[in-house]
Amino acid sequence: MHFHFMKLAIEQANLSIPVPSGYCVGAVLVQETLRETNTVRHSNNDSTDDISSQEFEEDKDEGYADRFRVVVTGYSRELPGNTHAEECCLLKLAALGADTGSRDDYFEDDNDEDDGEGEVAPLAGTAATGAAAACNGGCGSERCNNSNGTDNNQISNRSGRKLKSRRKWIMYSTMEPCSTRLSGNRSCSDRLIASGIRQVYVGVREPDHFVKTVVGVENMVEKGIEVIHIPGLEDECLAPNRHVLDL
Repeated sequence: MHFHFMKLAIEQANLSIPVPSGYCVGAVLVQETLRETNTVRHSNNDSTDDISSQEFEEDKDEGYADRFRVVVTGYSRELPGNTHAEECCLLKLAALGADTGSRDDYFEDDNDEDDGEGEVAPLAGTAATGAAAACNGGCGSERCNNSNGTDNNQISNRSGRKLKSRRKWIMYSTMEPCSTRLSGNRSCSDRLIASGIRQVYVGVREPDHFVKTVVGVENMVEKGIEVIHIPGLEDECLAPNRHVLDL
């Protein structure tokens, strides 16, 4: 599954127009929905149940297609302003009005109607991939044409009972999110730290062609982000950067 999402990020990287002053990087932002599976309750003197802990895991009745949703994609310089791939994803997400929150966020389904499908309702713009990634125009891209007003947080209630779910956001990037930008703009690692995203998959570490001391991974790990390298795709992740790297 992670291999698949990184492949999508590589496709994005190949859409980036090469420039002598920057890398061509692709990124994919995925949302995972986890169900509450175990609730421990303790009764007080008033006989009122108090939820003291909750455990979340994948829904065994759902496949990967239902649990994992590609929300937005991005690639280097896709949006105006010398934007980086991860930055484009976050700008598009903000334009959709979605909020990554924290990894402990969960929400309850108060919708009494059942659509009969038992599927997680997709975020508005879920189908936004590649150059046609949708938003409401707030990101400044001429490609944006989304006008979907769907409630981003609804979940169908297949059993008629109130469900609790946790939203987990995962960023896939072909290259380590930068720690320093020569332009003076905010680094992508800092943006991810501030976003509340707590899991990042990378294809390769950032080469030291432009910045000699690269600490994007270290900065994120220090702030509680889990950073995971997906092995086996290094050549494909670096290939769009032949214009600046000696490959």
